[in-house]
Amino acid sequence: MPSEEDIEWTREHFARMAEDDTWGVADAVLRKTGSGLIVVSMSPASMLPLNRIAAVCKAIGIDFDSSGAEMVEDAQAAAQQSAREWTHPDTGEPLVNFDLEGAEWLCMSPEEEAWRVVIRQGEDEIALSPMDYHLLAGDELFFSWRGKRVLERHEIIEMADEGGLVERLTLGNVFIMPTVYEDVLVPPHLRGLIFVFGDEEE
Repeated sequence: MPSEEDIEWTREHFARMAEDDTWGVADAVLRKTGSGLIVVSMSPASMLPLNRIAAVCKAIGIDFDSSGAEMVEDAQAAAQQSAREWTHPDTGEPLVNFDLEGAEWLCMSPEEEAWRVVIRQGEDEIALSPMDYHLLAGDELFFSWRGKRVLERHEIIEMADEGGLVERLTLGNVFIMPTVYEDVLVPPHLRGLIFVFGDEEE
């Protein structure tokens, strides 16, 4: 039986999703269509989490369909490959040709933390869900903010082992991303991560 916490979280997350938005769960990729969710791709490791999600959806009246899911060993890689084939609905221009580095993050509802990512190419633009942008742009751009990148785990460990992490934080060479940075609301997935200015690591 799904917990009340799982039910409430899923209900709120589903409500924030726009039509055709994707949702990544444990190596599976789900897409919102109308009043339900369809599983686009999944791996053997994602079957148990998907069963739990299916139970939650049933409890709150959300249609859940995994019958047409593609079974792959690496669902994330398959989804990223699929994203490279996405095109602008009006012009047919491949979205990989858009200015992914200059993407604009827009918070549509601060209370619900509902975000869209706008990418442009010339006069054309399209708004994507954060996950769709992640699939299209990759980790490096998804985990960067205004020319600053996230320190990877091995880099943080190396700094900590050398005793230089606190010093760098004190000097401002690296910093922990707050909720609001330079008077701009920061996307939730970046908050609390340790950033470095540009490529400077020393």
